[in-house]
Amino acid sequence: MNRLITIFAVLSLLFILSMFYRISSGIIAPSLMTDLHLSAETLGILGGAFFYSFALFQIVLGPLLDRVGPRFVILCCSVVGAGGSILFSQAQDFFGATLGRVLMGVGMAAMLMGSFKVFTLYFPSKSFSTLAGLFVSFGYVGTMAAASPLAYVAAMSGWRITFVWTAAVTLLLGITAFLVLNVRRETVHNPVTANTQLLNLRTSTRLILGSLSFWQIAITAFVRYGTFVSLQGMWLGLYLMDARGFSPIKAGNVLIFLSIGNACGGPLAGAIVDRAHCSEKQVAFTGLVLYCFLLFYLTAGWKMESEFSYVLLSFCLGFFHAAGTLLYAHAKELFPLSIAGTAMAWVNFCMTLGSAVLTTLFGKIVALFPRTGGSYPAAAYKTCFLICSLVMAAGLLFYSFSRSKGCNALDKALLK
Repeated sequence: MNRLITIFAVLSLLFILSMFYRISSGIIAPSLMTDLHLSAETLGILGGAFFYSFALFQIVLGPLLDRVGPRFVILCCSVVGAGGSILFSQAQDFFGATLGRVLMGVGMAAMLMGSFKVFTLYFPSKSFSTLAGLFVSFGYVGTMAAASPLAYVAAMSGWRITFVWTAAVTLLLGITAFLVLNVRRETVHNPVTANTQLLNLRTSTRLILGSLSFWQIAITAFVRYGTFVSLQGMWLGLYLMDARGFSPIKAGNVLIFLSIGNACGGPLAGAIVDRAHCSEKQVAFTGLVLYCFLLFYLTAGWKMESEFSYVLLSFCLGFFHAAGTLLYAHAKELFPLSIAGTAMAWVNFCMTLGSAVLTTLFGKIVALFPRTGGSYPAAAYKTCFLICSLVMAAGLLFYSFSRSKGCNALDKALLK
């Protein structure tokens, strides 16, 4: 048990860094625009660069985790992520900063999926949903750090030195994970059986991508995380600063409650599945419907004048969005254990691709509006919020027809 707690703690710290890297460009956006001479469009591309590389690497990450194992993959990715953080900290132009963000994305790509693969191997299977919810909640400490704490540190010592230190911590934790995962196979909880090892890359890919329910999960993950990260990592903070006159630190105080809401909602959603005998689909769908409603409320902006009202809305957005973590567990339930890492990595690919596409798209939309006094009008951001609510509603409608469990007959047919 002590070994399992240690493993969970180290992996959680790595995921905290991953979440920090994801949205760190949002709160320091004004400084990036000044120091690197960026427009709203290039800022959106810079924010999305992390997610494009993160998403593309998921295609090879799943097979690597299933065949090489998470221990070596997490170490190698930590080294790449640390290098990207150093490069970003020294960037003098858009190209250098974008390359740094790309390497960060590759480096952090294994922190969530690699950890989920560890959970399927080292921990009891009946606790997966609770572990996943708790794990993601810990990760949102990173998004909290990327809000007002990052704004404060950047104001005191500059954003560049921050990323030098995070690079050092990333490398140290990667080495630590490599050491603590040095455990013998016979101590692992869910060993892969000889029959399931017969699944090769072609068969596993055909099994996953040929499933309609996978695409229903994947498209929902695309719009769910894409809309949330677009708000958290870039456009909600700029909206508060441009349209509402918030300072960076004050805007960060609002954004941090998105993370607090996620941290509270994730473990609760997982516990409901594991202890109340609800399906992953039921809990995820209910939470995301409420998240979609709140996106529409943000668009309308009824009685949204005080800082407290934005804090309350941010907390609720994060709380109900957290139920979407169960989309991973839902995908895991559809396929054999031997390709669990690949299935979840494909979901993560679509989820992260949504972050890249929507963050970049909203940058282009905002840039269409005239800029006055260095700020974009409220209508530019409201348009983005409206699109968020509409695509989320469409994704949930598609997801509502998915099946909750795997089809054993299909699995056996493909295994032949």
